Amino acid sequence: MRHYKTGHNPIKDNKASWLVFGLFTALLFCQTLLFDYFAFRGETGYSLYSGWEVTSMVFCKLGASMLFASFVFLLRDKRWILLLSFVIDTWMVANLIYMRNNHILLDAEAFNMSGNLHGYFWSVLIYIEWGIDLLFYGLTAVFGLIFLVIPKKTERLPWWWIGVIGIAVFTRLAGEGVYVLDQNNTTYDPFPYIREHREPVYGTHFPRTVQLTSILYSPLYIITDYYLMVNDIQPTRPLTEQDMQTIAKIDYPATDTTRLDSPLIIVLVESLENWVVTPEIMPNLYRLTNNEHVFYANRVHTQIVGAPSADGQMIVNTGLLPINAGGTCLHYDHNTYPAIMKLAPEKAVCLLPHDTCVWNQTHMSPAYGYDTTICYTDIDTILFRKLDSLVDDGIRYIQCITQSTHAPFVNEQYSSLELPKDMPWVMYNFIRGFNALDEGLGYFIRKIETDPKLQQYTIVITGDHRILHYEKRQQMQAYADAHHMNLEPANDCLPVVIYSPKIRHNTRYTGDAYQMDIFPTYKALIGAKDYHWHGFGVNLMDPDAKRLIPEDEAYLLSDKIIRNNYFAH
Repeated sequence: MRHYKTGHNPIKDNKASWLVFGLFTALLFCQTLLFDYFAFRGETGYSLYSGWEVTSMVFCKLGASMLFASFVFLLRDKRWILLLSFVIDTWMVANLIYMRNNHILLDAEAFNMSGNLHGYFWSVLIYIEWGIDLLFYGLTAVFGLIFLVIPKKTERLPWWWIGVIGIAVFTRLAGEGVYVLDQNNTTYDPFPYIREHREPVYGTHFPRTVQLTSILYSPLYIITDYYLMVNDIQPTRPLTEQDMQTIAKIDYPATDTTRLDSPLIIVLVESLENWVVTPEIMPNLYRLTNNEHVFYANRVHTQIVGAPSADGQMIVNTGLLPINAGGTCLHYDHNTYPAIMKLAPEKAVCLLPHDTCVWNQTHMSPAYGYDTTICYTDIDTILFRKLDSLVDDGIRYIQCITQSTHAPFVNEQYSSLELPKDMPWVMYNFIRGFNALDEGLGYFIRKIETDPKLQQYTIVITGDHRILHYEKRQQMQAYADAHHMNLEPANDCLPVVIYSPKIRHNTRYTGDAYQMDIFPTYKALIGAKDYHWHGFGVNLMDPDAKRLIPEDEAYLLSDKIIRNNYFAH
């Protein structure tokens, strides 16, 4: 039997605890709904359609809120709940900011990269939206005021709260079960805490999972993902006999006869989209697209998954697609990859705008066949002069990656292009940033047009990915439509410009293509047509080329190839 001090009323204590629990549950439940609205607003891909899905969302979010709120029963001093609420607010706001910047929520890869982002600080903080982000802290502040009329200290309830946790867990599992059953899956996995369990067909399932469950559960995903990543533990998916038969269509028996007969330069331009390649925004690159020795495709769909710049680099260099769960460069950095640069008879050089630890370039650059990596930190005007100096030094195989058009596109200060002041800031900075980039790129393009030595190279210029955030793209499109501007920022396509002396007349490809098509297209121009690995794409310059493997199947098969380190065998 418990003995209370004289004047102590356990009934009032219990009522106070249950009152704080109820209020805290309501606060967290409302905040998770607000988070979903601000994180996924306007995106039809994540909209809730069916009644089952709405039921799943309510059950899971309510279960998560009850689970966290049940900590009140473990605390005699209820003010500790305010600290927990503040931490939860910070977690939600951090995810909102990251979502605006990268179009994905915080995951294990984000934490792995957190110490390697020197120079990227403002590209994240620029996406703070004070009115929205402070709302979460404001709700917690209102909740805190209630403590003025509720006893600060009460007796702990050592047994009652166990029942609350049981109800919360049941509610969470019931909601997850409703969601899984609504997806017509034959198996029910109530704990999809490994990232591979969260994939629908291909592509990360994480945002969809969070919207239909709760952002409060996402740390559980991240902890398990991070543990698997740092311990180099990855789920395997064996290649079946049917898979091997499909691969045989694009991977021929290896020979030693393939020799590159043309030097190669690959230029990956950060965030380059097709609609900025105009006489007004990028006059130099636009002029190059009309060169008689140029192939130009302007509707190349991006195929990145979860590590945007690194994924773009991998697709262009190898013709593979990223693993379905994302983060190939972090999970499979020791793999053997097919890459044209490995055929280079001499040194191949990679020019990076950041340290080699970013996107794990320390391992990935050699995996793609680059013997030497040179890091630079200046604006891209300097980059293209460095590139030109490498050519003058006789380096014949080079990849360079630009930086100045990375969000928030602060390089726009170097642009003299006049634009309306009422233009959305992302659009304004983006356009002027590419205009400034074109100044530096123009130096290199003029060398292509006039330098006989450089004219012997095959030169690939393309983007690594599009602008990532859907909402910002929609704002840009709405402004362009309202002002009758000839821009298409929402068409989700990259350009690819390939210069080669083997191209005899200017060629334009106006149909839809994919990033995976870039590899087989330039491969055919540099004497590597017979290289054993053809890639999942098609040679866009071959009018008779047939796509042997559809995009959806290519994602699934490439995922297996990478997981099984196929090319090492």
